[in-house]
Amino acid sequence: MGNIFDFRDIKNSELTIRNTWNEFRECLANGSFSYNEIEKAKKQTFLKVYDDLFHKHFGIEHKTIALKDLTGKLIGRGTILKTDEVLDYERFLPKEEYIKEDNRFSPPRVEWLYLAIGDDNDIHECAQAECRAKKGNRFGFCYFQFDSKYDECKLVDLTIADDVSYAELNADLEEYGQAQVKRGIKIAKDLGFVPKMNINKKEIEEHLTRWGVYTYTKLLSEQIFEPLVVCDNKAITYAPFQTIAQYYISLGYSGIIYGSTVCPVGKNIVLFDKHMAYPVGIIEDYEIL
Repeated sequence: MGNIFDFRDIKNSELTIRNTWNEFRECLANGSFSYNEIEKAKKQTFLKVYDDLFHKHFGIEHKTIALKDLTGKLIGRGTILKTDEVLDYERFLPKEEYIKEDNRFSPPRVEWLYLAIGDDNDIHECAQAECRAKKGNRFGFCYFQFDSKYDECKLVDLTIADDVSYAELNADLEEYGQAQVKRGIKIAKDLGFVPKMNINKKEIEEHLTRWGVYTYTKLLSEQIFEPLVVCDNKAITYAPFQTIAQYYISLGYSGIIYGSTVCPVGKNIVLFDKHMAYPVGIIEDYEIL
């Protein structure tokens, strides 16, 4: 039996996502709509396609977790320190007056809480990389803890496909498709005819949606999450991400988990309410070696 699905078009898909993302960014740059004008943004190809798969077809359910699902995960935040700086918890909390530049998902003066998440080594390495810490820098690191009263808050996990290959995703879908065909043949043989309804349409749609969500998320992660280079205009580069964050807010989400573009082992989480986590423990103060 030959293959049921044709998976040969991945390169064209990569190019399409990159092109529609660039168009999306250009529209924001030229003022066609603002980062918080979601209904206008959804008329653009990139977000229109994304919304169709992830919202209208419930694909986002594959990427949705609750804050309580992260119980036990280590989280923390780091900063480069001045030589004579005195450390306290306040130093690690976002404050409007100090947020003068765009962050990936938020514009200046927006007090969202960005944290590294993972195991102990990873969150330290990620925090140092995100701060662009260099050898000889004095560095402060503070652990945080999620506030249990926000346990039911929904988060979008953009890293769900980071540890699976396209080949594995394709093989899973193909295996399911082959099983359904064999099942249909067996039913037809047993009955002596081909019944009109011998497939579970809902189940097939669920498998196709899962494959689409994981594949599309992996494409997004690889094609648009790139390190910021010196020549980039932060406001323009980050505007599409800030629009995506507003889109998630419009759907009732409270934060995003996303991969680090500067640390291979790192993951970050941004919480739209800075009170969803709070600093704990002893603040670490050390020199980058």
